[in-house]
Amino acid sequence: MSIKLVKEAKVGQPIHRNGISIFPLVYGGKRPNGAAIADESLQVSELDTGASVPELQVHNPGSTDLLIPAGRVLEGGRQTRTVNVSILVPAGATIIIPVSCVEAGRWSGGSTFRDSKRMASRSMRMSKGRSVKTNIENYGTKNSNQGEVWNAISEELTTRHLTSDSSLFLDAAGSIENDQELSDLVSNLLGTGPAEGQTGVVVAYGDKIAGLELFTNPDDLRASWEALVNSIVFDSPVQESDESSVIDVVAIEAFLADIANQEGTVAKGTGLGSEFHVANERYVAHALVDDSGSLLHAYAFAAI
Repeated sequence: MSIKLVKEAKVGQPIHRNGISIFPLVYGGKRPNGAAIADESLQVSELDTGASVPELQVHNPGSTDLLIPAGRVLEGGRQTRTVNVSILVPAGATIIIPVSCVEAGRWSGGSTFRDSKRMASRSMRMSKGRSVKTNIENYGTKNSNQGEVWNAISEELTTRHLTSDSSLFLDAAGSIENDQELSDLVSNLLGTGPAEGQTGVVVAYGDKIAGLELFTNPDDLRASWEALVNSIVFDSPVQESDESSVIDVVAIEAFLADIANQEGTVAKGTGLGSEFHVANERYVAHALVDDSGSLLHAYAFAAI
């Protein structure tokens, strides 16, 4: 179930930019009737009972179930957070969701949050995914190892020779806007946009497959495209142009099949549906399926 469904995605021809190869995925599954990716209608806040670092409160005021993808960075509140797992919030429901702090040096401000249009970095999501799986198995919680998350942010800032008064991940992620080459690359990829019917991507840097992000519906990918593009460029270790990547469609199909064969841990969804978690020496992966077993969102990262 769940992660095995990624092998059903069809792989298209890639686009190559500055040593980055982005392969389009088309997944033909179905999502719950009327469900949509979370937008500004989702109300995100600190808990009514008092702010808590590893938890936030979300309220879905509409008549449509809303999907929050794992890794989304929510800006505001008493400190900026990132979502630990993918969540389908039922229509009309208020629920508590597991998050990690990505701003160690601030504990002040208001209660409400907004979507930053950024995803947590690959290194942060891998670290977070490993500890979440461990905590599900050992304690029945979906908390991350917060110290490891902060260490990942510190490394992102240090390697880019950046400082941040509050150790805010968004200060690192936003640094690509000050690099003309990277900024132009982001603009180019945003302009290229997902192809018709595309629901996901597999990303390779040079000759290394880095990971995948897969939705069920093209609307979900389009709504996530800005955040994904920024994340892909931010995570890239390659700056020089390389139009002759040795990665081809056959290699991507083998990667999807390998991900699908990984053993993992099943957990009840934070909202609706069920989760699947993989964390081993080769991969960190996560998938959310609805109550009928249809895939809603999946990601996977390879240890490269």
